[in-house]
Amino acid sequence: MKKWIITAVAVIAVGAAIVIFLPKRGEVIEVTPPLVEVARVQIHTVSRSIDLIGYVAPMRQTAAVSRAYGKVTGIKVTEGSRVYKDQVLLTLQPEEVGLTFKPQPIKAPISGVVAEIMVKEGEPVAPATPVVAIIDPSQIEIKVAIAGEYYNDVEATDKVFLMVNSDTVPARIRSKAPVVSPTTQTFAITLTPTTSSPHLVSGLSVTVRLILEEKDDVLAVPNVALQDSKLLLVNRDTVEQRKVLLGLKGVELTEILDGVEEGELIVTFGGQNLVTGQQVRTVLR
Repeated sequence: MKKWIITAVAVIAVGAAIVIFLPKRGEVIEVTPPLVEVARVQIHTVSRSIDLIGYVAPMRQTAAVSRAYGKVTGIKVTEGSRVYKDQVLLTLQPEEVGLTFKPQPIKAPISGVVAEIMVKEGEPVAPATPVVAIIDPSQIEIKVAIAGEYYNDVEATDKVFLMVNSDTVPARIRSKAPVVSPTTQTFAITLTPTTSSPHLVSGLSVTVRLILEEKDDVLAVPNVALQDSKLLLVNRDTVEQRKVLLGLKGVELTEILDGVEEGELIVTFGGQNLVTGQQVRTVLR
């Protein structure tokens, strides 16, 4: 009996709440319009680009070689040390049955940095054996492999940027392979930085942004504002869906050839499910 009374009281309370909060006949309930982010259509530079991985390599690298058969008797340098042309790198004791020779110095063929010592003390070496690898870190290049589909898009005058750590370093295309490799379906380009950066170190990889096409001073909108080839415009807090003619599409912006004018407001965020004529509140991007 007590349980039945509790249930009846609960039902009556719910009913009373519904009666209290239901709108009176003829009363209009105001619904707050949705809040959307908007931006103005402006003049921009639009770029079509691809991001690639490149590898930093020295433009000059060579190796000191032995001139005779013998044993390494003394190594005078360490890996990473700077050397100068004709500096003694190691000594070699030539060996030939029945003959005695003075220790023979092996010298650096260029100035640079020792990249690798390829022999150990006491080890025998044959004539023309590379013994010490040397690179010139002051002159570097970046090797990049690109998918063959872009072969006709890449030109020597294209803008290139190297992104490593916090640096963005401009570069130029020094060379382009004459053919696409049938094995990898890629072709190679070689880049030369036009400014220096302490982060461009031989052996490291860098992000390469290659600008394939660029247009200056064109009407453009953020890519996030586009719904296929349509935009949502806002005029006096009222939405209008409008079809536009698209031009060059870039990483962040797309060129608009027709359909909007400079200065008009477009929805960049929060436009899902909005329809023409709907009221909105706006916040400028």
